[in-house]
Amino acid sequence: MTLEEFETQIMAALLAGEEPILKALRVQYAAATVRDRERTATGFVTRFEVPPSAPPIERKLLHLDDLQVELEGVSTPVDASVHVFKGKLQSLECFVYDGTFPDAPSIQSAWYYGTKKFAGITPELMAERDVEELLEDEDD
Repeated sequence: MTLEEFETQIMAALLAGEEPILKALRVQYAAATVRDRERTATGFVTRFEVPPSAPPIERKLLHLDDLQVELEGVSTPVDASVHVFKGKLQSLECFVYDGTFPDAPSIQSAWYYGTKKFAGITPELMAERDVEELLEDEDD
């Protein structure tokens, strides 16, 4: 798959869930454009431009990073994280700790912290996501 296809699957998994904050971030993502994409040997960062028409979430800062993905030919799982700044989707970061991130990533398995491994990013995987702790407001 292309890097853009991989990115779309990762974003679907990181924004999965019925919580209003995740629904709002999916609206932002649907309206967003890619501002730039920075590649390194171990991964990439994609930065988004969210239009003013997509309302910000109430949380000013948020970091969603509970997804791990195994890729064909890579010895360590991919760490994937979404960053929100000033209530708007800012970036997606994906990287491996050891080895090289492939030009055409092929997902072998995926899981959220606390779930079993699934054969890719599937509806079954996304149904297992528990984001309660991840979405706790640090100010509470």
